[in-house]
Amino acid sequence: MCTVLFIPQDGKFFFASLRDENPGRNKAMAPNIKKIGNSLVLAPVDPVAGGTWIGANDTGNVIVLLNGAFEKHERQIKYKKSRGLIVSELLESDLPVLDWNLIDMEGIEPYTLVVWSEEKLFQLVWDGKNRHRLMLKLDQSYIWSSSTLYSEEAKVHREELFRNWIVMNPPISKLSLFNFFKQHSDNQNGFIMNRNELTKTLSFSLIEFQPYSSAIMSYYDLCSYTYHNNSLELKGSVMGCNLNNSL
Repeated sequence: MCTVLFIPQDGKFFFASLRDENPGRNKAMAPNIKKIGNSLVLAPVDPVAGGTWIGANDTGNVIVLLNGAFEKHERQIKYKKSRGLIVSELLESDLPVLDWNLIDMEGIEPYTLVVWSEEKLFQLVWDGKNRHRLMLKLDQSYIWSSSTLYSEEAKVHREELFRNWIVMNPPISKLSLFNFFKQHSDNQNGFIMNRNELTKTLSFSLIEFQPYSSAIMSYYDLCSYTYHNNSLELKGSVMGCNLNNSL
C-alpha cells in the first residue's frame, strides 16, 4: 500500500504491493478466500479496521490500494472510514469503477487505487476534495510510491530503478520481484525500508492474474518470515475455486 507495481508479461498481469506500516500495528491476517454476497474474494485482512489493501474477486477484478494521492497531505486526527474498507467494498462489486463514483468520500483520507476491471486498467485517486480517474495502457509497466512516505525526489529515484530493471525484460515471478526489491537497500527510501522501527515494510503481496482463468496471490510476511499462496479460479473457468493452504 506504499509501493505498488503493475507489470504485463506473456498474457498475464502482475500486481505487487509492499506494505509499509508501524510494526506495532496488529498483525494482518494472511490472504484467504471468503464469499461476500455473490462473489468470492481473495485478500489479506487488516484486523484494525477490517479492510484490505490488495485483493481479487472471481468476477475478474483486481484492486490495489496506495496511501495518499498526488502529494503529501496533512493528516486529520480522525477520519470517517478506513481506506481499506473501501477496497473491501469494491471487491464485492462486479463494476468497481462505476461504484467508486457513487461512494460518499466525505471524511475519507486521500488514497490511490489501481483497478483492473472489464479488461481495462484504471488509476482512481481521491485527493480529499475531488476524484480523478485515468485509464492506463495495458502494455506498459507502472510503479507508484506513496506520497505520504516518499518525497518527489525519492519517487523519481525509485521510478528510475524500476525502469532500469524492467527494460531488461526479466522473467516476472515472486522470486524475481523480491530479489529486485532486496537489491536496493535503503532504510529511508528503499523498496524494503525500516525507519528506526517506527515505519517499516511488513509484507510483500503479489497477484499473478490470468484473465478468464485465475488470480494467484503470494504473500510474504516479512516480520514472521512466513509465506502463503492461494489461488482463486475466475467465474467461467473450468476448474472452479481452488484454495492452496499456507506453506
